[in-house]
Amino acid sequence: MPPYEPSLSIEEGVLPGGRKVRFKVVRHPGAVAVVPMVGPSRLILVRQYRPTVGRWLLEVPAGTIEPGEAPEECARRELVEETGYEASELHKLFEAYLAPGYSDELIHVFVARGLRRRGPRPEADELIELVEVDLEEAVRMVERGEIADAKTISAVLFLALRWGHGCTSSQ
Repeated sequence: MPPYEPSLSIEEGVLPGGRKVRFKVVRHPGAVAVVPMVGPSRLILVRQYRPTVGRWLLEVPAGTIEPGEAPEECARRELVEETGYEASELHKLFEAYLAPGYSDELIHVFVARGLRRRGPRPEADELIELVEVDLEEAVRMVERGEIADAKTISAVLFLALRWGHGCTSSQ
């Protein structure tokens, strides 16, 4: 199956109240992000070069949902591709629109536990290094601007808020 190609179009719509508008939109099938937990409060990030912004970013593993693929299936696939780990437990944390001002992309964010090493299978255009950090250190990295990726910031802060300063949970 060929990989998904996003589309940019100019569309017309009607606002509440009846006013017609034209807008540019990127149509996207959706994406997933996965927070791989290798311990009660230790997670894996990927250090990845992003040509779009011309720099290395620290991110949680993520990827685009393929046609006919469920978000959980995509999360499991992306986790193995980018980190080489397979999860025995996968729990959905939340979903959010990444940039609703110009895109309909909805990202589904998961936490993965019970990891088993299988070996990474990155895509040809991915240059990835794994970085293990404690959740509390990841929060400090967000505060210092070392983590600048929106999905990763959201996932890290969600977990920190949910689990508190001890950053532990059974889920």
